[in-house]
Amino acid sequence: MLIVKVINQNDDLEPLVRDINKAQWDEANDIPFYRVDALRYYLSQQDTLFIACYKESGDQQTLMGIASSRFETKPYDKERWLYVDEVDVCVNQRQQGAGKAMMRKFFELADAAGCFEVWLGTEPDNTSAKALYNSLSPDEVAEFVGFNFERKKF
Repeated sequence: MLIVKVINQNDDLEPLVRDINKAQWDEANDIPFYRVDALRYYLSQQDTLFIACYKESGDQQTLMGIASSRFETKPYDKERWLYVDEVDVCVNQRQQGAGKAMMRKFFELADAAGCFEVWLGTEPDNTSAKALYNSLSPDEVAEFVGFNFERKKF
């Protein structure tokens, strides 16, 4: 059975951070070494969400993936929406429903918060992520070009 947990800053984060750091990630996940203090700081920021998906078997729980997002508000109409920043599934846990379960949890949380949409993007060559998001019947799939400016440039 899959369990998706909403993580907050008052939770015992050490076991989760240990699980994240021991999990199997690939280059596409871009998962750095997690620290409890950094995760707690992230969770203390207003309107952030962090979830973890576990596979439960008896009394054993195995981390399958993690995801982060935040609630945003449009500056012109006060419309609230959920921006999904990362959805990462452990390499050895893929194709078992973790990504879909985490996205459904985000949909549930967005609905409860009165959001008018959930938005996310992925790289054009990330076929697994695109297949996952397409399986969720999006209302729109848009092509866009993203730009990144690292600190040394500004």
